[in-house]
Amino acid sequence: MEAELQTKAEKYETRASRCEDQARQASAKAQQTFYEVLAGYYRGLATDFRQVLEKRKTA
Repeated sequence: MEAELQTKAEKYETRASRCEDQARQASAKAQQTFYEVLAGYYRGLATDFRQVLEKRKTA
């Protein structure tokens, strides 16, 4: 179970990084904003999975 959570956290961190790269490369402001918001969403998911992992380690 912990390995799955770790994998998901890493997956969402990777997606967030890709979106941040896309935002930097975007030519239109709307595109940039879209990727920034999406990166924030993925970064939040990764953080949530990391928090669950930490709780499971201390429990």
